[in-house]
Amino acid sequence: MKTKHGLAALPFLVLLFVAAIPAGVMAQQPVDIKITTIQLKQQQMGVGIERLATYVKEALGNKVRVRAYPAAQLYSGKEEIEAVLKGEVQIAYVLASIFEPIEPSWNIKNLPFLFPNDSVQYAVFDGPVGKRIYSKFEQKGAFVLAMVSSGSYAIHNSKHPIKKPDDFKGLKMRSPGPMGAVSLKAMGAMSMVSVPEEMYTSFQQGMIDGGLTPSSAFYARRLYDVQKYVTNAGTINSSSIFLVASKAWWDKLPADVRAGVWQCAKRLEKEQRVEIEQDDKQVFDQIAAKGGQVYTLTPADVVIWRKALQPVYTEFTPKIGVELVQEVQQEVERITKGKK
Repeated sequence: MKTKHGLAALPFLVLLFVAAIPAGVMAQQPVDIKITTIQLKQQQMGVGIERLATYVKEALGNKVRVRAYPAAQLYSGKEEIEAVLKGEVQIAYVLASIFEPIEPSWNIKNLPFLFPNDSVQYAVFDGPVGKRIYSKFEQKGAFVLAMVSSGSYAIHNSKHPIKKPDDFKGLKMRSPGPMGAVSLKAMGAMSMVSVPEEMYTSFQQGMIDGGLTPSSAFYARRLYDVQKYVTNAGTINSSSIFLVASKAWWDKLPADVRAGVWQCAKRLEKEQRVEIEQDDKQVFDQIAAKGGQVYTLTPADVVIWRKALQPVYTEFTPKIGVELVQEVQQEVERITKGKK
């Protein structure tokens, strides 16, 4: 049996030794970073989280332990953003529509034809107006790392071409979020909101006639196999996606890790903005090559559609905030004039 002066005293001596080591000398545990998205691995957000994970590993080495989870492996869309807000997951690449029930002002992004194109949308949200909107999400628990468009919206169905508002009447159509659903209803369709994972089966089985889907997602999910008629509706709604981090986690990160993740997120943002612009120029041709009958709205069509969609502005402007809507409209006008 060992005495109290022998081996039995070692744990106490070890604790004294550890306590005497200056802060920062001991090896730090790597920071765990789980990055999730509901999109498939080959889709825009699926590609994005895999690429971000690679960039972060390259930049920060053994300071981090990064894992990417595409295809809703961990959460559905609603569960995913709730996990971010609760700090249960560190980073998620999410659809803009997922924020709409959480923060009413977020509906500003989806007012019909508010942004003439993606470059104007980027200019607004990269500027002071965007920062004020993002601050509302920080108060909810989410920190925006990057924003990227998913390109033009496709309005599609299995019944007939859609060229004018009257063509929506009698169709049961799916929207990715509440604003899109109200837009479809304003045009005369019966609308519903459902998660992306259920789209293909719903269209295939005839449970839903059609929907409102970002063109890149329409193509990646092979919806052209079950949806014959496709309208290039441009910016009828914003198709943005957001890379967001848990605010509580972000604020507690070591400064060097936070800076490294931020730089990697902005690198991804820059790359994917260029890529989606290039993809958007050809995606409807690709859809047509797969057998889709594609119609592109003309400027005259947009005038008619926008008039039909005024009830959406009437319903959502008070919820978003009259001053914010006016501020964004003025900023869009200023930026558009500056680009002429």
